[in-house]
Amino acid sequence: MGARTYGAVLPRWLGITLLVGTWHLAGCSAYRVNHTAEPFLAEYAAGPAAAEPPQFSLARPSLPESGSAAQRSRADQFSVSHPRVDDYVTSFQTDSRGFYQRALNRGSRYLPRMERVLREENVPTELAYLPLIESGFRTHAVSRAGAVGPWQFIRATGRRYGLRIDGYVDERRDPVKATRAAARYLKDLYAQFGDWHLSLAAYNTGEMHIQRELNRGRAEDYWEMSERGYLARETCNFVPQFLAALQIAQDPTAYGFEQPPDEPLQYDLVRVSHSVPLKTVAKITNTSVDQISELNPALHRGVTPPQGYTVRVPKGTKDIVEVALARMRHDARQVVAAPLPSTPETYKLRKGDSLAAVAKRHGVSLTALLKANRIRDARRVAAGRVLRLPAGARSAKVAAPARAPQRLAARRAR
Repeated sequence: MGARTYGAVLPRWLGITLLVGTWHLAGCSAYRVNHTAEPFLAEYAAGPAAAEPPQFSLARPSLPESGSAAQRSRADQFSVSHPRVDDYVTSFQTDSRGFYQRALNRGSRYLPRMERVLREENVPTELAYLPLIESGFRTHAVSRAGAVGPWQFIRATGRRYGLRIDGYVDERRDPVKATRAAARYLKDLYAQFGDWHLSLAAYNTGEMHIQRELNRGRAEDYWEMSERGYLARETCNFVPQFLAALQIAQDPTAYGFEQPPDEPLQYDLVRVSHSVPLKTVAKITNTSVDQISELNPALHRGVTPPQGYTVRVPKGTKDIVEVALARMRHDARQVVAAPLPSTPETYKLRKGDSLAAVAKRHGVSLTALLKANRIRDARRVAAGRVLRLPAGARSAKVAAPARAPQRLAARRAR
């Protein structure tokens, strides 16, 4: 479907003359689609064509005729015929073609689980394609405004809908958990506005802005609000951009795109009770750190939190990982529990000890003890030093060192 021209095209001089006076009336229709900007990368940077006359269109969208808006299925609002939707279809097919194909391919790894979450939350599955224009399905996408992840949550909204955001974890990057948060947010917006176009606009600009415009009574729906210039340019573009992206995604080959690969991410879940580096998980599963990081995009420090975490591992490796981590945990506890002061390997020198007595007590020569610890002068070794015992040393009960005879005699003389 190509772009269409609606309304009268004004002569250049008249268009320039009337531009200032009619800017408010024209609203979003004064903007042409920027066919050179990728939607996410440009953050909807389509601007007015300075050398072109503005085009005015107060066209309303054509919706399926299946009763009143209240009775019509909410999914019907995603099948819209409108000139601005057509413009974005053309944009995706031409200058933004590479972006769209890459985003569609990337999204195929996440869409099955996203759609399942939306169904569980009783939200239309068509909304699973919203991250296509929000982020290009990039889990690590960050906007200029600080929105993060495939669904582009700002910190406050993410936390409001239950996403963990701290020094170890940012669940805005998690394609499953962020989808559930987005579904609940969108469901709340639909409950407030009763219209998916308004709900999508509110998702982009904030529900307070949309509610304020409705309260003013100047517009009844998104399209009127948009055409009359009551919305920011980005929000004006956001809804038709999404509808165009969805239209293509439902039948990519019909619009000249390749069918995305059917290769969704597959993984098992392993609960760990302590901090585990992702490189350790990669080594256990014989994969790369990049592969483990792709499965766990919310972990932005390359390690699981010390309080415990459910980590994703490659499909079929759950048992291997659980056994390996349990063994490592057991070995670590054994090392921590091992007594340091007196073992066949080490001995902590106590006040009054002599190196000769320590060597004799453990069945090694004084020379061997000095050599093992690189000690040149036995008289300069202080109490508290941990000595390495040479190979072949035997364990011995640590008895209190005997006082030197001359010291005892001196005390008795007092």
